[in-house]
Amino acid sequence: MKPYTLTIRFRETDEYEAEVGVFMKNLSDHTDKSKNKFVIDLIAEYMKRSEQERRENAFIERLRKMIRKELEAYAFIASGSEYKAETTFSVSEMTEDEEAANAASVLNDLELFC
Repeated sequence: MKPYTLTIRFRETDEYEAEVGVFMKNLSDHTDKSKNKFVIDLIAEYMKRSEQERRENAFIERLRKMIRKELEAYAFIASGSEYKAETTFSVSEMTEDEEAANAASVLNDLELFC
């Protein structure tokens, strides 16, 4: 297979590109890698991090959906007047106004996950 060749130009008129160009010219001062190996390693690391970020974002989205579903179920159950929680800890009774405010608060919190 014929090697793929890529030419990179660093514009001297762009301060950022000029700084990176100087770094690449003096790469041997910073590492024992060739310029070719250095750039290949950078691109490979970028690809790896991009894939990791994609997986993390997918995980976060699944987590948000699970939390949203649980909070919606809780808001539905909490709004029903026949529901009695069986817990090992003391549950204080809320007034109708407090229950309505609590249900509204849960629904407002759900908006954070949209």
